[in-house]
Amino acid sequence: MSLTFHAESVERCWDELYPLAQAHWASTESYRRHEPFNPSRERYVGYHRMGYFHLLTARDGTRLVGYFGLYLTDSMHSQLKMATEDTFYLHPDYRGGRNALRMMAFMEDYCRSHGVHELLFSCEADNTSGIHRMLLHLDYTPVIMQYNKTLDSPCADSAQPDLLEAEHVRT
Repeated sequence: MSLTFHAESVERCWDELYPLAQAHWASTESYRRHEPFNPSRERYVGYHRMGYFHLLTARDGTRLVGYFGLYLTDSMHSQLKMATEDTFYLHPDYRGGRNALRMMAFMEDYCRSHGVHELLFSCEADNTSGIHRMLLHLDYTPVIMQYNKTLDSPCADSAQPDLLEAEHVRT
């Protein structure tokens, strides 16, 4: 099985992409497990049309078997072009061999051809697919620790409004 990689239109691929994204979501044991699967075709298509979202695909013949979503923008701080990974997925049947490495190489070449200076890639702390090891192998450096808090359910350790108000007065 020899995969080919492409930059494609979200609009053109949506019907093929959706079932893969759904399978990806179902297999994820991440912090988002409490959220519904509800991607917006209109937003992805709109962001693609404005040049913000880029979809890279992996195909076995004509069959879509993987995808890599990227957001490309100029940094507000340095004005250097940066890419932020939205999601990366290869169907489990295609994770053997060097397919993931080849797709990462395609993505990096794509970013270079678009003038990207820095690439930010995130993955869940509990991801056991091997992505952490692959990123380190490819010279990615862990640089940011992200914290998550869901605001629609109160928790005992939530910041108290009176403390927030006091902090606001001091600033």
